[in-house]
Amino acid sequence: MKTAVTAALLAGATALTVLAAPAEAATIIQRTSGCADGGFSGRFTLRYETSGSYHKIIGAVTASGPYIGDSGTLTLRISYVSGTMTHTVYTRSLATSGSTSLTFPTGTDVPLSSSAKASTTFGNGSASCTATVLIS
Repeated sequence: MKTAVTAALLAGATALTVLAAPAEAATIIQRTSGCADGGFSGRFTLRYETSGSYHKIIGAVTASGPYIGDSGTLTLRISYVSGTMTHTVYTRSLATSGSTSLTFPTGTDVPLSSSAKASTTFGNGSASCTATVLIS
C-alpha cells in the first residue's frame, strides 16, 4: 500500500513539473506593418519573444515593390526610449529583390519597461515609404 501511495505521489509531482514548464516558456509575438508611396509599397513583419525582462528579437520578413522580385533597398532600425534617451540596438541597410528574410544576432533585445519600435524604410530609387511596428 505504501509503495502504491508513494508511486502515485511521485507521478503527481512529475505531472505538476511537466505542466509548470509551458507557463515559463517565452511568448512569441509577431507584428506587421505596411506602407505605400503611389504604386510602390512595403510590408514588414517582425517576430520577437518575451522572456524575463526583455523582448528578444528573433527575425523579420520584408516585401516591397509593386511586383514580386522588384529590386530596391531597405533600412531597418530597432530602438527603444529610456528616460529621454533613444537607444538603437540594431541597424542594417541592404539591397533587396522584393522579399527578404532577416535573422538577428543574440543580444538584439529591448527592455520590457521601455517604449520600443522597429522601422523599415523601403526604396526603389524613385519612391520610398516607412513601415513601423511597436514592440510591446
